[in-house]
Amino acid sequence: MKIKAFDELNQLGKTPIVAKIGGFRPDPSKYSWFAGHFFIQRDKGWPADQDGAMIPILQMYLPEVPGGMNGFDECKMIQIFINKKTLPIDIAKNGEGWKLIEYSSMEGLEIAVTPEDVKGMKPFQIEWLEGEQPDYPCWEEAWSYVDLSEVNESEEASDYFFEHYSNYSFTKIGGYGAYIQSPPHQMSGEFMLQIASEEKPRFMIGDNGTMYFYYDKENKEWFMHWDCF
Repeated sequence: MKIKAFDELNQLGKTPIVAKIGGFRPDPSKYSWFAGHFFIQRDKGWPADQDGAMIPILQMYLPEVPGGMNGFDECKMIQIFINKKTLPIDIAKNGEGWKLIEYSSMEGLEIAVTPEDVKGMKPFQIEWLEGEQPDYPCWEEAWSYVDLSEVNESEEASDYFFEHYSNYSFTKIGGYGAYIQSPPHQMSGEFMLQIASEEKPRFMIGDNGTMYFYYDKENKEWFMHWDCF
């Protein structure tokens, strides 16, 4: 099907790095985990906010990620925690109901036992793998890159779009956000990763929802948005 928008979309594909969560024997030499087995600075203790200890969600050891993470060459580890009671409704900066911590080295870090009151999930080690196919922006986001008017006027072309321009919907680094609802109107920074509801660790955001994380490189700030069915 010869449509200009499709030719342009074909240039936008990005291969994500997907999280294989469990299903293999844990390797003690690897540090990427979901829901536990987190490394903590002894002198600072377990991350907390106004409601107490925070829930550990994702620990990414970037040397284990194929290609690393764009813009974080000097960073060794990134951890993500959430408030144990609620999540922010709108796009929220780091520290507003969730917390992302960056470590430039593993020096001074040691594995900590997850506090009992935030221990509801089952920890699994993560293996990071290149996706088997490229990600493409969803229908709403694709309009910000290409003019889809011609596609919108053809049922055949519309069907072709939704059949061929999909993206990986589970936990991943890079690619494009696999939004369940519409993308946020005022996206702050560049999409970096998403954490989906995952069955094995018993992690659920709303009704099978997903958390999306963005980084503003100019101001060095992280933001989070989430949605669900």
